[in-house]
Amino acid sequence: MKIFWSLRSIPELSQLPSKECGKRWNEVYALTFRHWETWAGLALCALLCGMGVKFFGIPGVIIMGAIAGFLYSQVVIHVARKYYRQRLLGESV
Repeated sequence: MKIFWSLRSIPELSQLPSKECGKRWNEVYALTFRHWETWAGLALCALLCGMGVKFFGIPGVIIMGAIAGFLYSQVVIHVARKYYRQRLLGESV
């Protein structure tokens, strides 16, 4: 699985100007909540943060929250890429 560090590392968005890249991302991001993978990513995020605070206190929630946020972003990008081909071709989703 490829890791995407930023919107620029997503192949479908890499050639677009910054403003257009952000616009396309915002259009598709809302659509990702129609998929179970996004909700599972959010649940995983909450679970990891909860484990961090229970076992390690405040420093644990910060560290686990950062890890969980990164994992959630990868899940959302995976789901969002399903829509990009259609959006870039001007088709409706």
